[in-house]
Formats: sequence, structure tokens, C-alpha cells
Amino acid sequence: MSGERIARKVKIEGGYLNFSSAHFITYGGKCERLHGHNYGVLVEVEGTLGEDMLVFDFTVLKRLTKEICKRLDHRFLLPLHNPHLQLASTEDEWEVHFAGKRYIFPRADVAELPIDNSTAERLAEYICNELCRELQAFNTSNLSSIMVGVEEAPTQMAYYKLSLNE
Repeated sequence: MSGERIARKVKIEGGYLNFSSAHFITYGGKCERLHGHNYGVLVEVEGTLGEDMLVFDFTVLKRLTKEICKRLDHRFLLPLHNPHLQLASTEDEWEVHFAGKRYIFPRADVAELPIDNSTAERLAEYICNELCRELQAFNTSNLSSIMVGVEEAPTQMAYYKLSLNE
């Protein structure tokens, strides 16, 4: 048993780790109708116990995740790198074109995301990357992975897992 590394996991979910947003996705040459979801978010971090006998502080993880959710809440999720959308912006609005459809959104109501489609899979990846950026301010040397899940309906959740400190 000496020298054995025991991996542990902490998970946060539910409560206020959510956001309500509008979106549409493009796939197979089509574009969904504009609609919305009440998204739920979960985060798991795996690692070993640190000097303080924690894998990572729950309260910090919850606060950081909630801040990210807040930036997405009650916004239209705009994938800035979607090759099927034609985007134009002014100081006050976004204009989005797909085939014959045209949408105008007040800029203050848009979450501008560096993704190619606003699927649950890509949202999980975006939130995970944002969390990793925020976690740079903390000691995460004992963490081995982080996983984010985004639920868009009670029976539908997409996950994104990233290895850390390798």
C-alpha cells in the first residue's frame, strides 16, 4: 500500500448551478427553430487529497461554476464560429442569417461564445474550459481531471472531460 495514489472525486450539481437560455443548432444543412432550455450543470473533479485533506474546496468550485452560469443565464447563446451562420454586429445588436432566416438580437441579450454550435456537448466543453481558466488562480496540482455535464432536459445530458496536470 505504500506509495499508492488513491484517486478521489468531488461533484457539485443541482441547486443554483443552472441557466435558462435560448438557442438553435445547425445540423445536416438544417437549422432548428429558436427555442430555449432550463439547463442544469454538474462538475466533477478527480484527484488526490491536498495538504488540507480536500480534493478541492466545494464552495470555491460552486462559486466559480455559478459565475459562469450567470453569464449564460437569460441570454441567446450565439456560437461565433458556426460556419453555417452569417453574423453581423453593431454596437447594439447581432444580426444572424441562416438560409432564408434572419434574426436580430439586442447585443445585451446575447452570450457570445467561442464555439461552433450551441449543442449541449459544446456548452459542456465551453463551461469546462472557462472553469479551467478560472481555476488557474488556485492550487490544483493534486487534480487529475475535470468533467462538466450540461443537462438540457431531465433525460438528456452531455459531458466533457479534460485531463489535468499531465
